[in-house]
Amino acid sequence: MGDAFGVLLRSHRLRRRLTQEALAERAGISSRSVAELERGRGRSPRPRSLEQLATALDLDGEEREEFIAAGHTLFWASRAGRTDRDPAGESVPDAGSTCRQLPADAPDFVGRDDELALLASVLDPGNDNARLAVLSGPPGVGKTALAVHAGHRFASWFPDGQLYAALRGGTADPVDPAEVLAQWLRALGVDGSALPVGVDARAALFRDRLAVQRVLLVVDDAGGYRQVEQLLPAKGVAMMVTSRLPLTGLPGVTSIDLRPLSGPTAVRLLSQVAGEERVRAEPAAAVELVSACGGLPLAVRIAGARLAARPHWSVEALNERLADERRRLNELRHGDLAVRPGLHLAHEGLTPTAARAFALLGELGVPSFPEWAVAALLGVDPAAGTAVLEELLDARLLEALGSDRAGQPRYRFHDITRLYARERREAAIPQSEWTAALARAATGWLALARHAQDHLDCLRFHLDDRDHPAAVTDQRAATAVADRPVEWFEAEREALAVLVSACAEADLAATARCLAGCSADFYELRGYYDDWRRAVSAAQAACRRAGDRAGEATMLRGLGSCLIELDDPKAAMSALNAARTLAEEIGDLAGVALAGKEIGFMLSLIGRVQEAEAELRTAAERLGQADLPLARALALTSLGFVLRERGDTAEAVDVITSALSIARSCGARFTEAYALRGLSGALRACDRPRQAQAAAREAAAIFEQVGDLIGTAQSLRVLGEALAHEPHRLEEVQQALTAAAALFREQGHRWGLALTELSLGEIEARQGNPQAAARLRRSLRYWVDEQVPALQARTLVALADAGEQQGDPAARELLMQAYQIYQALEAPAAAELARRLGMQEGAAPTT
Repeated sequence: MGDAFGVLLRSHRLRRRLTQEALAERAGISSRSVAELERGRGRSPRPRSLEQLATALDLDGEEREEFIAAGHTLFWASRAGRTDRDPAGESVPDAGSTCRQLPADAPDFVGRDDELALLASVLDPGNDNARLAVLSGPPGVGKTALAVHAGHRFASWFPDGQLYAALRGGTADPVDPAEVLAQWLRALGVDGSALPVGVDARAALFRDRLAVQRVLLVVDDAGGYRQVEQLLPAKGVAMMVTSRLPLTGLPGVTSIDLRPLSGPTAVRLLSQVAGEERVRAEPAAAVELVSACGGLPLAVRIAGARLAARPHWSVEALNERLADERRRLNELRHGDLAVRPGLHLAHEGLTPTAARAFALLGELGVPSFPEWAVAALLGVDPAAGTAVLEELLDARLLEALGSDRAGQPRYRFHDITRLYARERREAAIPQSEWTAALARAATGWLALARHAQDHLDCLRFHLDDRDHPAAVTDQRAATAVADRPVEWFEAEREALAVLVSACAEADLAATARCLAGCSADFYELRGYYDDWRRAVSAAQAACRRAGDRAGEATMLRGLGSCLIELDDPKAAMSALNAARTLAEEIGDLAGVALAGKEIGFMLSLIGRVQEAEAELRTAAERLGQADLPLARALALTSLGFVLRERGDTAEAVDVITSALSIARSCGARFTEAYALRGLSGALRACDRPRQAQAAAREAAAIFEQVGDLIGTAQSLRVLGEALAHEPHRLEEVQQALTAAAALFREQGHRWGLALTELSLGEIEARQGNPQAAARLRRSLRYWVDEQVPALQARTLVALADAGEQQGDPAARELLMQAYQIYQALEAPAAAELARRLGMQEGAAPTT
C-alpha cells in the first residue's frame, strides 16, 4: 500500500519537474520525509501533511481527491491494529453503520481560508493536543456554514462518521444535553432500552463508545458552557462547536471568533449566488451592495438570492432599495431567509435594562463609543453601565474594538445590528425619553471635550459657551482626556460629528453649538476643516430655529473663521460680517470684537491692508476691554503683519513683541508660537535675519509640541525665507521649505503649499534657476483661482524677476500687472514698483 502511494507521489512530483528538496520546501516538510514516502518504507503521511503536499503539487479536482484518499488509506491502515476494536473487545460499528449526520455543505461557500487552516491544525488526526474548536461570532456571520463546510472538507479524516446536533442555545427552548447524548448513542448502536437515565451516565457511556472511534462531533448554536460540557468526548476525538460566545473556559479549546467577510470575499459570495456575469457587469454597485450588508454572509446571501430570483433587477436597483436604512432589514429577506430573526432571538435574551441600552445605543448612531457612554445614556452609575455593556457583549450584539488612541476601551455595533437596535428604539422608547437620553450622552461628551480643550493649549476662537453646564461623571475618562487631549479628540472625532447633528435635529441647540464650538480649536489644529464647517453649520441652523441669537452669531463667526481656512474669502467675509451685525444687535461686545479680529485677519490675507489695520486696531482695543487677552494677542500679531506690509517694520516688531509678552504671561503656548512666527517675519523685514531665524525655529518647535502640524509648516516656511537672506545657507533654505511643503501636502493645506511654492520660486528666481518660472506659474494659478490679489501681485513680481534673468521681454508686462494690482489695493509695494518701472507713482502704466 505504501509503495502505491509512493509511486503516485513521485509521478506527480516529476510531472511538476520538482526535486524532492524543492517539493519539501514548498510543502513545509522535510526532504527526508518526501524521500521515505516515495520509497514506501511503511511511513504514513499525516492528513495535514497530505493537504500541504497536494497544494505544493498544484493538485485540484479529482487528482487532488485521489491523491488525498490514497494517503488517508495508508494513514488509517498503519493504525488499523490499534483502532478496530474497543478496550472491552467489542466490535466497532462497521462501515455500513457509519453515521454521516452533517447537513449538506453550501456549494457556494467562499473565503475563510485562515480559519480553515487553523481548523485543519486542530482537527488533524495526528494532533496530540485537544482537538476541540469553538467558532464564535454574532448572528449571521456564518458560524454554522463554516463548521459544516469544514466537516465535509475534512470528512476523510473521520472514517467512522460525523455526529451533529443543533442545541438551539439562542432560543427560549434550548435542547437538553441529555437528549443530544441519547440521540448520539442510538446512532452509535446503543439500543434505546439500554440508555442510562441520567446525563452523567449517558456522557460516560458516550465517551466509552467513542474511545476508539475516528469521529467528528459538530455541535451547533450552543448557548453556553452547560450545554457543551457533558458532550465533550474522550481525548483524541475531534469536536467543533458554534456559539455566540467564544467558550474559552472549555479545556484545551481553540477559539475562532469570526468577523464579517472582507469586501472582495463578500463580492465573490454575491457572484456565486447571483451569477458571476451579472455581478461582473456592475463591479462598483456590487461593492456598494456588500458594504450595505456589512460583509455579513447571511445578508450577502439573501441579497444574492433576491437578485437571482429577479433577473430583471440590476445590482444598482437593489442598492436603491437598501439605501433607506430604516427599511433595509425588511429588504434583507427572501423566502424563509432573513437577517432579523437571529437578531431578535439575541435581543429576547436580554434583561430589560440591557434591551433599553441596546435600543438607545442604536439610535445614537455613533460609529463607536467608549464604556462610559452606556451609563450616560441610561442615567445610571458607571458600574451599572459596565454590567450592561458586558451583557450586550456576551449576547454578541456589540463588538469590542480594543483601546483607542487615548487608551479608552471602545465598542461598536455591526451595521446591520445597529439598524435592528434603531428599530427597537422606535418600537419601545418614546421620543421624549430618547431626547433626554441623547442630552445626557451629549453632555457627557461635551464635558470631556471641554476637559480636552483645556489641555490642548491652543485656544483661539472662543466659540464655546461655558455657561451651558456639563459635568464630568467618569473620572477614568477624565484622566485619559487630560493625559492625551489630542488623541482623545482624534478618537472621538466621528462621534462628535454625529452628536452635533443629532442634537441639532433633536432641538438641543445649546448642546449642539457648545459641542461644535469647543471642537473648533481641535479642528483648526489638525486641519479638519470640512468637519468644522459641517458642525458649525448644523449648530447655527439649530440656533436659528430655537431663536438663540447669541448662539447663531457665535456659530456664524466660527463658520467665517473656517471659511478663511477653506480659502473662500468672499463667503468668509459674508459670514463674519453677519456674525458681527448680529452680535451688535444683541449687545455682545466681546462677540463684536472677536468677529472684528477675524475680519481684519481676512482683509490682511487678501491685501486690503488699510482696512485690515483699522479693523485690527479696533478689535485689539475692544478685546482688551472684554478681558480676552489671548484673543487680543492674536489680533496684535495680525496687526503686526499688516504694519510690516505697509512698511512700518519697527512698529510691527514692537506690536508683535507686546503680543508675545501677553502670551507668555498667560502661559499660552499656541499663542506664543503664533506671535513668534509673526515676529520672525517682522524681524526679517527689519533686516535682522539671525533674530528672525531664531524666532521661527522656536515657533516651529512649539507648534510641533502642541500638535499643530500646519502651524509647524508655516513656521518652517517663514524660517526658510529668513535663511534666504544669507546666500551661503541655501541648502538649509531648501531643507526648511521642502519640509514645509511636505507637511502642507500631507495635511491637504493648499494655501500653505502655494505660499511655499511662491517662497521657493522667489529664491530660485534670484539664483537664476530655470525651474523657478514653472513653480511660480503653479502658485500664480492658485492665487488667481482663489482671488487673492496681494499674493497674485507678489507672484507676478517674482515671475518678472525670473524672466529678467532669462532675458524675457515679457518681464516688464508682468511688473506692470503687479503694479496695477498693488495700486488698486493702495499697497506700499506700488511705489517701489513705480520706481522700478521708471514712472511716477499713480501714473497709468504704459508698455
